[in-house]
Amino acid sequence: MSDRGRRYAPNNDARDASGQNGRHFQLNLSEEQLNTSSDAADLQSYANTGSIPYAPELSSGARSAHDQRTQQKEAKEHRKRNKVKARKNKRIFTITWIAMVVLVSLMISSYLIGGSNDFLAVGRMETEVEVTIPENVTREELTDILYQCHAIEKPEFFSLYCRLTTNMDYFVAGTYKVQTNLDYEALINELQGGPDLGDEVTVMFPEGMTVEQFAAILEENGLHTKDEILEACNSSDFDSYDAVSRIPNADEKYYKLEGYLFPDTYDFFENDSVEAILNRFLNNFENRLDDELRADIATSGYSLDEIVTLASIIQAEAANTDDMYMISAILHNRLRDGAEHDIYSLDCDSTLYYPYKSASDAPEGYISRYSTYLNNGVSGLPAGAICNPGLDAIDAAVHPSKEGSEYYYFCHDGDGNPYYAATMDEHMMNLAEAGLL
Repeated sequence: MSDRGRRYAPNNDARDASGQNGRHFQLNLSEEQLNTSSDAADLQSYANTGSIPYAPELSSGARSAHDQRTQQKEAKEHRKRNKVKARKNKRIFTITWIAMVVLVSLMISSYLIGGSNDFLAVGRMETEVEVTIPENVTREELTDILYQCHAIEKPEFFSLYCRLTTNMDYFVAGTYKVQTNLDYEALINELQGGPDLGDEVTVMFPEGMTVEQFAAILEENGLHTKDEILEACNSSDFDSYDAVSRIPNADEKYYKLEGYLFPDTYDFFENDSVEAILNRFLNNFENRLDDELRADIATSGYSLDEIVTLASIIQAEAANTDDMYMISAILHNRLRDGAEHDIYSLDCDSTLYYPYKSASDAPEGYISRYSTYLNNGVSGLPAGAICNPGLDAIDAAVHPSKEGSEYYYFCHDGDGNPYYAATMDEHMMNLAEAGLL
């Protein structure tokens, strides 16, 4: 074999420096190969050392198998780590879930215990509070009222209890003084039993009294202050009544309820509310106007409020019941065709100083805007009643006397005897006879 084809060849006869037989390699390379091959240089270097630590590269197949084993090993390690992490996460989730269950259970238990304690009035402060229940109170209104007064502490529990056990129709309107240590059942029984109204008070109100006089008498009998009653008489708290709801000009009146507080004898209680007291008057007014009288008012050509206003003037001017019907006829005549007789207003002295009863009660120089000596507009009537008329005066306002159909003037002497006249000349003669000139 030529030298060109030989890469290297062993020299079997060579011996090492110690004289012992050994196997040596002899590397024969051309100068060109030495200069161009880094592999050859490496081999030459290895040859000089006497050995060739040579490791050939892996084939592509061997490399693929090696990579696959490495990936399998890494995947196994990854799965192992995931299992460890999963066990750790499971423990954290379990602990968190248990903590949440315990927390929610504690919250629900605390809520239910609080509701149960309120239901039984356990731990509630012991004191007395004032509770005012309106007419036709709803469950929501009652719950809020009691909560605001600290009679209950858990409104949602009380509302649920009322929904399941209580008829709201049985609650009695009024002002109550209740203890805050009452359980739900005792509290409801207290409010459905009615307030402690105190002793009974009987008060008589004569016909023709004004609202201010009503209020003063009520105050004298210990039934609220005059100011409280007068304020209520101008409120909208009583618009549920048919008569009051039809008042067309409440803002023009001195007192909205003037004329509608029916005069009578009433039994009140010391602790009656202002609303309860005025309701008694207004209910009586509604009941006294029967269907026949209401029908006659409807066909009279006047509204109910105008009839009440006219009746109040009749009440203040008349000496007796028969006189009421004659004065009614005279006032109707003036309102109907007074201008044809040079009479342009009602000219009733009783209207001069309202809401005062007389000049001595009124401030000096005072003239009421209700004065019928003034031009009272198209109707000829003042804006409202000047007192609270009785049933006779109301009936007279609707049914004027036919005997008085020709009269336009009237007056009374010191004893209350009436005089009627058709002309001014006759009226002047009557004034002289009555001692009024």
